[in-house]
Amino acid sequence: MAELIPDIDSFPDAFATLAYASCAAPGLGVTVATDSVRRSPAELLQTMLTLQNMTGGKARLQLGAGEIKQCRPYGWKRKEGLARMEDLMRAMRELYEADGPIDFEGNHWNLQQAWIGNAKPARPRVWGLGGGPKLLEVTARYADGFSTMAPAVAYTPERWAEIIEDMRNRVAEQDRDPDEFEFALFPCGLMIHEDENVIDRALENPVIKWMTAVFGRINQADWEQQGMEPPRPDWHYALKLLPNTIGDAERDEVLARVTREHSEKSWICGTPEQVAEQLRPYAELGTTWMHLADVVNLVTDPEDAQQTPARTIEVARILREQLGETPEPALAGAEATTGVERGEA
Repeated sequence: MAELIPDIDSFPDAFATLAYASCAAPGLGVTVATDSVRRSPAELLQTMLTLQNMTGGKARLQLGAGEIKQCRPYGWKRKEGLARMEDLMRAMRELYEADGPIDFEGNHWNLQQAWIGNAKPARPRVWGLGGGPKLLEVTARYADGFSTMAPAVAYTPERWAEIIEDMRNRVAEQDRDPDEFEFALFPCGLMIHEDENVIDRALENPVIKWMTAVFGRINQADWEQQGMEPPRPDWHYALKLLPNTIGDAERDEVLARVTREHSEKSWICGTPEQVAEQLRPYAELGTTWMHLADVVNLVTDPEDAQQTPARTIEVARILREQLGETPEPALAGAEATTGVERGEA
């Protein structure tokens, strides 16, 4: 793979990429996941309204507080993420709903006679992305939905059910209708392949073991809930990971603590049919959106890796069929989804 992709640290802009995708595949819904630190309310709303126009009103935004690796190296302050997230959710809604210029006073953003104009398509749905008490509070108060990862956070369907119930209660406490609140899930821990030997080798691959240590569980204490020692105690992916500062010694020390059981519990593995069957309980709990991310292509040869999109689309097709959904033929797979937490697309 390195022969084909000599530089894995160069990424396109996710918003521009989705604009291109919406032209290449008219009618496709698009979703952007990004941090709350690096863009201002008016500019972010302007971009999302542009995507709304290009997609016929099928653009969604997922906002996380941000990760330190996006912020510190470039002069941003990750510690401001949650307060800025609240500013974005409040200000974007007020700008959209206003019929004239507004003044807005936030935690970090202050607007004076700001105006987005009246030529507005439907308001983009905004979901809170991540976890933690303050993020959940802000999401319940201002967002249209909540999104997190599986198995990294929702490590079982039962755990996902607990999260959904908790969020619905939080929304109701804000005098909002929980039935209007949506739930989205990033099953980013997928390994889809017809050959179980390929998956077996992947689970032992140091790249996959490193990913297991970094975000097999976003909250490392969740390993203890399952009776296991965390590979990285007192560590949090979003708050601690600075890739360019990690040396060989630290890498090797971390990898030595990752067991086969850690890896097996961090990834949903199998054929498209088997993976769909494991995801179905999550979907049946009321999940309205899923981002299916298969990582097996990171550790197979390029020829095999080219089959990854087809396998992922097959999982989406099976899930929709099982759930009784009949999508338009041209849209039988999943939505186009991209993220700028690290620029992944």
